[in-house]
Amino acid sequence: MVKKQIFILVFLSILMGGVYFWLVTPGRTEANVSHRFDWPDETTNYFWSVNYAQTGQLIIDEPLNIIAKNQIHPRSFNVRDDGALVPGSFLGLILFYGTLAKIFSTKAIIYFTPILSILGVLAFYGIIRRIFNNQIAFLAAILMLAHPAWWYYSVTSMLPNVAFVSLILVAIYFLFRGNKLSLSQILISGLLTGLAVAIRPAEIIWLMATYASIFVYLRSKISFTKIILFLAVAVIVFSPAIYQQKSIYGNFLTSGYSQLDAGSESICHSCQIAKSLILPFGFHPTTAVLNFWNHYLSNLWWLSLLAILGLVAFLTQTGKQKIEIFGYMGISLFIFGWLIIYYGSWLFTDLLTVHLNTLGLSYVRYWLPLYLLALPFVAIGLIFLTNFVKRRFRNIVLFLLLVFLFYSSANLVLQKKPDSILPVRNRIVSYKENASKVIELTEPEAVIVTVRKDKLFFPDRRVIHSFEALSRNDSLIDLLPGLLEAVPVYYYALAPESTLDLERGLQLELVTNVGQELLYKIK
Repeated sequence: MVKKQIFILVFLSILMGGVYFWLVTPGRTEANVSHRFDWPDETTNYFWSVNYAQTGQLIIDEPLNIIAKNQIHPRSFNVRDDGALVPGSFLGLILFYGTLAKIFSTKAIIYFTPILSILGVLAFYGIIRRIFNNQIAFLAAILMLAHPAWWYYSVTSMLPNVAFVSLILVAIYFLFRGNKLSLSQILISGLLTGLAVAIRPAEIIWLMATYASIFVYLRSKISFTKIILFLAVAVIVFSPAIYQQKSIYGNFLTSGYSQLDAGSESICHSCQIAKSLILPFGFHPTTAVLNFWNHYLSNLWWLSLLAILGLVAFLTQTGKQKIEIFGYMGISLFIFGWLIIYYGSWLFTDLLTVHLNTLGLSYVRYWLPLYLLALPFVAIGLIFLTNFVKRRFRNIVLFLLLVFLFYSSANLVLQKKPDSILPVRNRIVSYKENASKVIELTEPEAVIVTVRKDKLFFPDRRVIHSFEALSRNDSLIDLLPGLLEAVPVYYYALAPESTLDLERGLQLELVTNVGQELLYKIK
């Protein structure tokens, strides 16, 4: 029975892996420009991964920033005091994918996350099988393959969340694998854990609690020496990211998410680091609960209902249960509480992002571990529902329920919302076509001021991004006279400007319409 389950799961994993690969592969277009992405964070991670693979560098000089007061950069980039561009994110994914790209080529970078995603599903099956049973593990793994959040972020491949979770799952699987814990298992698990922490160091608190619980559970077969070895390997693997942070940002504990401030006192910097690990968005329990309701429970309500049903069914059933399940529930409760407060206290100020996004809202990817932790109880809920029909029909009913869940997931992931994958793919095709048209009309050394469209033109052109029309952005207008003495400057607007005459004696001259958007030259 187990072999049959594994065969089916591997077959489905290969099938879904093919779907992931197809969705990651850029849509066809005649535009002769490099990859474009819908997320600024993806643009950043892809650019720096390619740059690191090709040059080994994570710093790019930008001398024009002396004139532009460090405004020349796309979103999710950081700018040092000397004007150089550096990553505006954690460095682990960039270093990991950039290193792999040195081996497999930069063309393979967009496929690394889907591969890790499939490995994560298989590892999840192995872990849940050890804690619950074969049937629950099998159903939970199938549900994970087509879970809307997992599917969506497996093909939004330059965001770090699926890679992080997959590495943790495989690392934990190696700790649970077999009856003995060999040296090779410790080394592999430590290596993968170190990679995961380098990718998402903000998750270190709940990871420490998780691993502490696992080591207590495994105390009969893991010695103190092996724990020290595990930690040593994890630290060694994590060290390159720390070294790069010192080299790029001037401090071992400063990440790309920290605002660069060379003049800050060390004690204040230490406080800032502590805050980023514990409560980076403050402590706002009411906001957190509302966000959890809106963006977790009600967002995928059908899975939430099944998970609650499964939890109630488990807690009310008679008979002795495995102690491992209660341990799983205990650590899950801690992780739920921690991540709900940690990320739920964050309130979006960009209402356009909240209005247009469902799966694409950042809460979903930050709460990805919570979706997965609930899956065994979703599986129990499905099994509970099938118990209401005759035994010979149960597999048919279960199959139909899984088909319904897959359809609901596919509809949401692929086409239902503006941030679904197929509309995003179509937008990216239009991005490339629009970018190609603008690049043909602008000089290689030009700077383009954009409203939310910096991801279209970077890295082919220097960009200054803005969230408001140029005519209303006095701080940017003040920079333009000096910048115009050095290079041509253009303005890419979402709609016609209310006036072509700007402050400081500047004027806008229409170059061309790009669909409903416009390219102006600043004079």
